[in-house]
Amino acid sequence: MKEKVEIKTNELTKNLLSRQDYLVTQGNDLAKAFGNLKAFEHKLLDFCFSYVTRDSKLDDTFSTQVSDVLKHFGLTDSGTNYTRVIKGFKTLNEETPLYFLVKEEDGSDSILMTQLFSYIRVSANKKITFKFSEQVAPYVFDLREKYYSFHLSELSRIKSKYTLILLKMYQAQKMGDQKTVTLSGEMNDWQDWFLGVDRSNNWTAGRFKQKVLNVAIDELIETLNVTVVLNTLKKGVKVTGYEITINAE
Repeated sequence: MKEKVEIKTNELTKNLLSRQDYLVTQGNDLAKAFGNLKAFEHKLLDFCFSYVTRDSKLDDTFSTQVSDVLKHFGLTDSGTNYTRVIKGFKTLNEETPLYFLVKEEDGSDSILMTQLFSYIRVSANKKITFKFSEQVAPYVFDLREKYYSFHLSELSRIKSKYTLILLKMYQAQKMGDQKTVTLSGEMNDWQDWFLGVDRSNNWTAGRFKQKVLNVAIDELIETLNVTVVLNTLKKGVKVTGYEITINAE
């Protein structure tokens, strides 16, 4: 009887893994985790990440004023824009679930389900206080260390969310002064990273390349002094994935 229960539990775990929003196994996975967010929400998340410093501790809370967010985005201080910012934080709170693959004391695998933020509080005086969840904070700090060699003002000028995601993936994979970085994955991986796991339907390879990868690559070349080579991986005539090589000049 015990053996049957264990088999059933393993099957349930596999089913969960196939449906999870994003499984985090290492720090740079966070760069790939939020394909479901829109460009404004990505930039708002970058704004939150920018409050993390080398001296930040895992239990730190961070605070900002709505006026600071509006100034960062070049938005006027109006009721409409205030609502837009608050809705953006609401989306960050609701649309950033994460799943971590962790080891139990007996060496077996388990799945930890959590959120990016422990909480986000909006005060009547338009002060916003936020804290990253205890399980995610180390990964946020790791990503912050690798990703934010760029000034926040430079990131805010990027128009496409696809460019922001490609930039994060590039920086998260880049080691020190490494000149060349290659990103590779199957078609489903790329669509998960850029469109989110909960996309309503799969895009065709041609549409995805034109509307997502080409857009991200073109803007990345304009933003950074880099060359980019996109290689389409095929099995026969079927596109199975992509390989992107980014080389810093």
